[in-house]
Amino acid sequence: MHRLLCKFEQVAMRVFPSDVRRGQIGSIEFNIWLSQMTGVPLPPSFVPLRRRFVSNCLLLLCGSFLCFVHFMYTIFEFYDLYIVWPDFYAFTQNFCLTMSHFAGALKIINLLCRLKTVQRAILKLKQATKTYIRTDAQRQIFDRAEVENKLFLVIYATVIGFTGFTAMILVFINPDMAGKIFPYRVALPAWLPLPVRVAYIGTTDFMFAVQIVTVDYLNIGMMNLLRCHLNVMKSSFDELNFNVKCMKSDIKRIRDPNERLADIVRHHCVLKSVRDDVEQIFRLPVLLQFFTSLVISAVTGFQATIYSSNFKSELIIYFYCFCIFTQLFGYCWFGNEVNEQNKTLAARGYSSSWYYFDNRFRKSLAIFLVNAQQPFDFTGGGFVALSLPSFTGIMSKAYSFIAVLRQMYDR
Repeated sequence: MHRLLCKFEQVAMRVFPSDVRRGQIGSIEFNIWLSQMTGVPLPPSFVPLRRRFVSNCLLLLCGSFLCFVHFMYTIFEFYDLYIVWPDFYAFTQNFCLTMSHFAGALKIINLLCRLKTVQRAILKLKQATKTYIRTDAQRQIFDRAEVENKLFLVIYATVIGFTGFTAMILVFINPDMAGKIFPYRVALPAWLPLPVRVAYIGTTDFMFAVQIVTVDYLNIGMMNLLRCHLNVMKSSFDELNFNVKCMKSDIKRIRDPNERLADIVRHHCVLKSVRDDVEQIFRLPVLLQFFTSLVISAVTGFQATIYSSNFKSELIIYFYCFCIFTQLFGYCWFGNEVNEQNKTLAARGYSSSWYYFDNRFRKSLAIFLVNAQQPFDFTGGGFVALSLPSFTGIMSKAYSFIAVLRQMYDR
């Protein structure tokens, strides 16, 4: 396992490489490239990749067409939901994918409407990377965060993509499943030939799944980069520590401690600004994600407990449950990590050798410590914190809802 991770780290450093000196963040470029390849219509002015303008325009047109096709598919799903609502079993089958696709469509629309804010946040992160990451230790922290970003993106895309691809292959093998059972319940026009309907259902489920991955991970990746920069700030405070045995050399090394502290304060202000941008962009989609994850986990779990007539569909249900857990866990894990890093920032600042410096340094540090104790968390709509307790709470509530749905179905 260790060799495999080392091999992945070597590959990750070569594919979409990062360059601290130029402020180049490879994980964000990788995410944007994957978004374009899966049909998210990003304008050429937003894409930071070194690609021809004509190629970006063609990808924009292709992405716009795919999004239109996917949004039409979601409308057909809502129509099927309207048709089958008196049938509780068929309604719960349809509800899972309809809510998931509806939430994904809103995420894409939200991202496209806030592209300027997203671009501003990315530029701030690039500038902070270029300006404040200086030492070898800080570069190692940044490189480790980049590998983590790419690794989780690959894992996340593999989990979601494998489920969508498996569902697509199964419906191609068994066309009779199209439009009738989970996850293929949709009311397409009857005049469409069966092969067209099967191809539409299979490819749309797969492509929509991967599109949602790229939009989700833009949020998750930026949160992890903020965690990385908080760690870099703690490393900067370590440079303000004196060793009693090497006092003279340390004094020469730290020529202007007030300027060093001013750099840390400016760095912290930039990170708070990026955090506010990310919260503004994604707080409503994340709130919708929490709500839909709770409902979908309950409904999908209910389907898994009663579905025993079709093994293939039952297998897709279990895969789909795992996808929902992975999606929600990614938000909560990285949101929790950012908050945990911020909690220890004030302590790291206080542990510096501030008592050797002048009153100006001490006053500035005291003000910084007060600001550093403010929460640095991410929320869903300002109501639900992205943290591990929130994740376990949603899983607990989903289990309770499964029990309620079982009682309703047995009656």
